[in-house]
Amino acid sequence: MRRHSGWLAAGLLLCAVLACNLGTNKNNSNNSNSNTNNRNSNTVQTNRPPNAEVYVDSVSMAKDDNGKTGAATTTFSPSDSKIHCVINLNKAKGGTKIKTVWVAADVEGYTKNQELKTLDYTTNSFEKKITGYLTKSEWPKGQYRLEVYINGALDKTIDYTVE
Repeated sequence: MRRHSGWLAAGLLLCAVLACNLGTNKNNSNNSNSNTNNRNSNTVQTNRPPNAEVYVDSVSMAKDDNGKTGAATTTFSPSDSKIHCVINLNKAKGGTKIKTVWVAADVEGYTKNQELKTLDYTTNSFEKKITGYLTKSEWPKGQYRLEVYINGALDKTIDYTVE
């Protein structure tokens, strides 16, 4: 009887371990699927290299609030003369090279995907949040894009609209 009890206990323990591992893998799979779905429905796209040490944790566009970064949005009016971007890095590392490329993706009067401005910046030791802006007296209506490069590699893009 004891031999069977030992085998039964070992079998139950093995089943419990396998069930926990399979459950964990299933949850991770569900989490990655939901993250992918969120990315597809959002205007932010991630393009970073898989081995990137410093990367963009989040990027957003924002309205101007008397010269400061205001409310986050992806829709602006032609009279919003200053359009801000806010870039949050995963960690602070001095000497990280940030390049933002402002693009007129589909705007009347511009060629498709015409570069408007490129801004370069190098972070300080404890800097994880970088803000920038672009000004124009009157923005033409259309679709725009901000591309964020980290140390020369395209990391994230965000689309925004002027309407």
